[in-house]
Amino acid sequence: MRGNIDGGSNPLVRYDQIERRIYQETIASKATLRNTLIILPTALGKTVITALAAAHFLYNYRRGRVLVMAPTRPLVMQHRDAFLRVLKIPGGEAAVLTGKTPKRNREAIWRGSCRLLFATPQVVKNDLIRGYVEMSEFNLIIFDECHRATKDYAYTYVAKKYIENSAWPIILGATASPGAERERVEEVCRALFIEQIEYRSEEDVDVIPYIKPVQVEWRFIDLPEEYKILGEKLRSLLDERLSWLRRMGYLNKTLNHITRRDLLELGESLRGKIQQSNDKGPIYSAIVAQSSALTLFHAIEL
Repeated sequence: MRGNIDGGSNPLVRYDQIERRIYQETIASKATLRNTLIILPTALGKTVITALAAAHFLYNYRRGRVLVMAPTRPLVMQHRDAFLRVLKIPGGEAAVLTGKTPKRNREAIWRGSCRLLFATPQVVKNDLIRGYVEMSEFNLIIFDECHRATKDYAYTYVAKKYIENSAWPIILGATASPGAERERVEEVCRALFIEQIEYRSEEDVDVIPYIKPVQVEWRFIDLPEEYKILGEKLRSLLDERLSWLRRMGYLNKTLNHITRRDLLELGESLRGKIQQSNDKGPIYSAIVAQSSALTLFHAIEL
């Protein structure tokens, strides 16, 4: 049973602890169907999305397990605390495995009855090599800060073993910063066997209702010379991305007349096209350039 996450319907979720956001439920539902990369800026709720997806599998597959990985021990503990705040999981069914957990304890946890596990990727890799971990037991593996999944980082090893040893693997990667270069993003997608990408920004139609308005008072001052130099470098980087988007036919205005609104509208158009296109590579390259340009616009304004 996959792909059906409705607000208020899963007994494992503490709905009084979260604000119901339709876009989070939509992304979480899609993430139960195929290997998914979610790209959301900080504060749009990546953790809630991953927790909703985890709750879906934990409730519908009573003997199943979910593994949540994060690069550092503090992040692992942070995820454990956040998940237990959002989900009704008995303490005995959740466990943490990091470099500070003795090997004999880790083996007992892997072979035990805990259904929701939080771990650092290096520990998972080491314990896979030792034969402690049975990957086929996991219905879902979550890779937080998944932009690190390149080259020899432990994430790539864990994902490969999961795909090789599970009949129905589902991978969910989450990041706020996938990288500005197409090759880097494609490398992450290959490493995690990603099949679909879910991207949102604060300007997306389904996100805007949940963004609280900010009162801004503008005060203009003379910048020190070093700030002017930095601004020129940022502008140069922005022009590079805008020029590429113009060459590829995604923008038709001159550089000096391209606005933030133009980029927002382009992003919305590209996200619609990527769902319909069989050749997603060029469109995703344009999304990366558009997102990077939008970030640079914001940095220059600051």
